[in-house]
Amino acid sequence: MDEPARELRASKTAEGRHAGMLQDGVLAGIVGAIIVAVWFFVLDIARGKPFFTPSLLGNAVLLGKSVDQAPDVNAIMVLAYTGVHGILFLIAGVIVSWMFHQIERNPQLGLVLLLIFLLFESILFGFEVTLVPHLVGALGAFAVGFANLLSAGGMFWFLIRRHPEAMARLRAAWHE
Repeated sequence: MDEPARELRASKTAEGRHAGMLQDGVLAGIVGAIIVAVWFFVLDIARGKPFFTPSLLGNAVLLGKSVDQAPDVNAIMVLAYTGVHGILFLIAGVIVSWMFHQIERNPQLGLVLLLIFLLFESILFGFEVTLVPHLVGALGAFAVGFANLLSAGGMFWFLIRRHPEAMARLRAAWHE
């Protein structure tokens, strides 16, 4: 095979890998976002206040209002915060997808990335509890922490199903 054809094939392979990583990330982000939204919707229904959580978070995050200043449910805030929520989860999904692609290429690095991810989740929860305790208090620390675990677990489950070889390589690296 001549050199230009080899370079073209390598370029197409790299493009396909990046496109696949982005697609996996977007889908994983959607999975995580839906899990959190459904979790809080169920809790809101149980409390007798459907859509209270996204309305409260929209008022607090986008308008800077305190828990006491936020109206019961504001449809505009529900939609606005749902958009922010979706974008943040798309970003998180792409990051987690990148991690999975790194695990496939270098499983030892995957162990480090997995530990960094767990550390990040712990720091995120600590950040939430410390910097916005009024929001965590209004929603419940257990509910927020469990939502984080559910979404991370859902994104990982989705990516494990899409990349079983990554988990096999990670297990092999763990036993080395």
